[in-house]
Amino acid sequence: MTNATNQDLENEAQDNFVEGKEPSELIFCLLLASAYLGLAKFCWTPLYLTKSWKLLFNVEGFFVTVAVVAILIGARPYTAPSSLQISARGIKYRGPYWIQRKTVNWDQVSRVYLSPELILVLYRPKAESKRVWPMPILSIYLAERDQVMKSFLRYCPIQAIIVKSPALVSWIILFTILFILVIWFFYLLTP
Repeated sequence: MTNATNQDLENEAQDNFVEGKEPSELIFCLLLASAYLGLAKFCWTPLYLTKSWKLLFNVEGFFVTVAVVAILIGARPYTAPSSLQISARGIKYRGPYWIQRKTVNWDQVSRVYLSPELILVLYRPKAESKRVWPMPILSIYLAERDQVMKSFLRYCPIQAIIVKSPALVSWIILFTILFILVIWFFYLLTP
């Protein structure tokens, strides 16, 4: 009876990781939002006097949009924090930008890729399904992200594939490509 109780307790053990709340990030986002709202207020009168309504709406819309986005990004950890639960049964994860919690049992998992910033779990929604779905877990949002990989290695019944972070040159190339795509997108928007 004692062995069964110990085994049940071992099966119920889980590691919980929750996103940390940094008040300094919220303050920075609020300062950024107030700066953009100040710019919107400063530009309102000169743009209104020019009677160029398209320019007025574009400039004021940009400033107000950036201010609202900054407030939403700063308040997000307080409204919907990211959380991860890993146990002998499976994974429960709520990402930083979606509210629903996703649950995946270990018998559904086909592969696990581990890196310090991102964990990619490939799973089948149904046992007979041939289609594999990805579940990206952004560990950079979690408070104890250095412990997440250790927890996955302890509970994961299949062999996890450990992936190293890209080198600095790869990051520079990726950001350059992203910057070129953003410039190209804005070039397409201009008449």
